[in-house]
Amino acid sequence: MRAWIVASAAALTFAVSACDGAVETNGGAATPDPSGYTLEIRASNDEQLYLVTAPDGTSVGARAAGGASALMDASGIRQFTEAAPPEPMSEEVMSFRAPGVNFAISGDPDADGEGGGAVAINIGGQSINVNAQEGGETGDRAHVRIAGVSAQDARDFIAEADELSPDVQSQMLAALNLQN
Repeated sequence: MRAWIVASAAALTFAVSACDGAVETNGGAATPDPSGYTLEIRASNDEQLYLVTAPDGTSVGARAAGGASALMDASGIRQFTEAAPPEPMSEEVMSFRAPGVNFAISGDPDADGEGGGAVAINIGGQSINVNAQEGGETGDRAHVRIAGVSAQDARDFIAEADELSPDVQSQMLAALNLQN
């Protein structure tokens, strides 16, 4: 079974590597986002999905699984941007709010084993949202979204994505015009 998964991942890598990988997610409208880049990771036990959206709405994504990585094609990027992240737990465990700062943690403090939670931080125009679920036998899942970051932070995010090959990292940087 493991060999089948590795072979499938290698075939997927080869098939997807021929795709451009950059996609406009704002419907072609020239509505730049002045707040900066948006970085997202969705991860499970089996794969990691990375998405970077530029202020002009251009998005590039990559998938890493089984030791292989490749750019996502346009339909994969659209599916990623349209799919809802895991729902955060409803009970707010802790929060702190002050002018320009909002910090909240939610989850089930009584959960035993298959729990999860969410953290939301908004500070000075930047936001970080983390939703994580312990899935027990179905596996753990996490979705991290960071919005309002600089071009340099986007470069660093891509360069430090250890699951992505250097070639895929270079392709992502080129698709976003972030080469040094």
